[in-house]
Amino acid sequence: MKQLSVRNQQRRFSVSSREVRKAMELLLTDLLQIKAFDLSVLFVNETRMTQLNQTHLQHEGPTDIITFDYCTRALLHGELVICPAIASEHARKYRATLGRELMRYVIHGVLHLQGFDDKTTAARHKMKHEENRLLQRLARRFPVDSIAHG
Repeated sequence: MKQLSVRNQQRRFSVSSREVRKAMELLLTDLLQIKAFDLSVLFVNETRMTQLNQTHLQHEGPTDIITFDYCTRALLHGELVICPAIASEHARKYRATLGRELMRYVIHGVLHLQGFDDKTTAARHKMKHEENRLLQRLARRFPVDSIAHG
């Protein structure tokens, strides 16, 4: 099974669901060589992200990404909920494009589904290194900067 769903439910930033899906297919099948996956990506506004963050993680305010993990041994399965408004702030701070920052979050979520975590300094460093490596490889093969504008 290879299933991807990408939905943009916010209006403030222009995000191409079709281009995100193409980039994800390349990431999952070519770069990570994952044989079976069922992933959903949902782009939401700050209000919705704040609600999800409070309800599911008991954290105040919006966050950049929340990963819901439904994986089994045979299937990479999950939902990635991403807030482009927060991504835009981070993109400005780190001098990146919004498209590149959003793909960083997609990669980050997929790495969580593969068992990476960022709870300790050492684990966070390992995860960030893999995130950077995959983003660089993806950007060489796909125009990640053009995925979103805002």
